Amino acid sequence: MGKLYGVSVGAGDPQLLTLKAVRILEECGVIAVPRTKGEKTLALSIAEQAADLSGKRIVYLDIPMSRDRELLDRCYGEIAELLCGILVSSDAAVPVLGDVSVYSTFSHIAERVKKRGFAVEICPGVTSFSAAAAALKEPLCIGGEPLHIIPFGCDGFEELLDLRGTKVIMKAGSHSGRLTEMLREKHSSEHIAAVENCGLPDERIYADCNEICGETGYFTVFIMRESSDET
Repeated sequence: MGKLYGVSVGAGDPQLLTLKAVRILEECGVIAVPRTKGEKTLALSIAEQAADLSGKRIVYLDIPMSRDRELLDRCYGEIAELLCGILVSSDAAVPVLGDVSVYSTFSHIAERVKKRGFAVEICPGVTSFSAAAAALKEPLCIGGEPLHIIPFGCDGFEELLDLRGTKVIMKAGSHSGRLTEMLREKHSSEHIAAVENCGLPDERIYADCNEICGETGYFTVFIMRESSDET
């Protein structure tokens, strides 16, 4: 039986794909691509710039833009069933933005595939927040500083922003303007930066959140660090 691979394609720049990611993509006969609204996916377009995908069978995995748990569970089950049908005779690779282990839909699908008796392998990659820190030319954490990855709007979100150490805020989406105002008002003593569309041709770097005017794009990562010279 074939194996299902979750392949991290990094944070936008195709040069960030690992050698292992390129090898897996080129060896698998099927590339299974998650997408929403029937759009061409960014993960696939990045992978195509680093790996030779000519002659591959491309299968699209349509996922609804919804928070309806019942709807999503049904969708994940249908996708898992589709993939298991493919895995009977072929390996399949699923390209995923950033790193597969960070807020990826692949995790929901992979769990269902494993329960059906198929092997799953994860290929790690460069996370969006690591790439954002590199773009800002700043460290994420130094010495004994903790690092917190916080999705916007999660339970206890505002309390989590008060934690000591560096806070990475993801998944703000269309609420980036609201988030920016909140950070300016309540966390002005901390250094707050952001990177929009990191690694892509339209990348924008905000060394200070005061440079942000209005909403930013969906792929924006905010990084908060304590304003201190201590390490």
